[in-house]
Amino acid sequence: MTNAGPKTRRTAFRTLCRCINGALGQPLAPQELPASPAEWEKVLRLSSAHLVTPQLRWALQEQGKDLLSAIPADVVDYIDAIYTLNLEKTGRVKEQLAQFIQALNCLGIRPLLLKGAAVIVGGLYPTDGERMVTDIDVLIPPSSLPEILEKLASIGYQEMDNTGGLVKIRTAEALSHHHYPPLFNPDWPVTVELHVQPVSLRYGHLLTTEELFLAATPFSWPGADFYLPAPEHMIVHNIIHTFLVDTRDQMRNMSLRQSFEFVLASRTYADRIDWDAIRERFDTIGHGIPLRQYLALANHCFNFPWPKAITADPNQEARIWPYLVRQNLENNLARWTVNFLREASIRLRRLYN
Repeated sequence: MTNAGPKTRRTAFRTLCRCINGALGQPLAPQELPASPAEWEKVLRLSSAHLVTPQLRWALQEQGKDLLSAIPADVVDYIDAIYTLNLEKTGRVKEQLAQFIQALNCLGIRPLLLKGAAVIVGGLYPTDGERMVTDIDVLIPPSSLPEILEKLASIGYQEMDNTGGLVKIRTAEALSHHHYPPLFNPDWPVTVELHVQPVSLRYGHLLTTEELFLAATPFSWPGADFYLPAPEHMIVHNIIHTFLVDTRDQMRNMSLRQSFEFVLASRTYADRIDWDAIRERFDTIGHGIPLRQYLALANHCFNFPWPKAITADPNQEARIWPYLVRQNLENNLARWTVNFLREASIRLRRLYN
């Protein structure tokens, strides 16, 4: 659906989505690639903003030598360099993760990995270089937070304040959200977020700490024991975090990295995902429309096959139109105007409710 037909204006967003589809087994034709250096620059800037340049490289590599020969040499060099740097960084992140988990294991605590940490360790991508990781998210038993903070302070972690500065880790009372403020150790590449709830409190009834731990799979590295979430919970967490929180509530453009990961995980773990249960989970609590919006956007961007268990919203094209307009805008003033109008409409609707 996303992939622009002959009457659809080419934008960097549409072109990037079409190219990344190559990593999902969909063939690309040379005419679907950016047509000029200026268009390549726009697409690469957007892929960088969405943290999907490694997925773009993966997609183009999947097409074989014939297509690669149609890509400018400097573009190939650039995406190869990004992949190599990310592969090195992810290796360091895994070392950091191992040390971090070992510190928690010393306290008798086995954490549950979320988001990027979970998919890297779980092997969702062909190699560690295809997924950019910007932080480590782990779910812990809430009662364990005070001793975990004390342990992490002893091995060099500090709290990151709102300005990006580092301060001494405070007590557990500093927790005012579903996760503690980011923690950073100068010896390691990324921050750590300690979650006591998997999602923001507003959506806590959709996915709980207890059910995640109950269905999780035990996993071990040498000297490090932890849990990985069940695939169905990984999918539900992705929907809540990517669309309900970031896109709808915080008015951000939908993350192509997270949407692509949703489609990839849905395909990889297809036999372990109960779409009936996911539909019931969202419909029962009044989030059926956002669920269908996210599925429609994934279908539009990455040809996500619509689950048979979920009836499509007859108004879904109209419901996802504002999000697609915003994604395709290449003028900052126009993007700001759309965001402002959308935010105003949401606030008025909440006031009315």
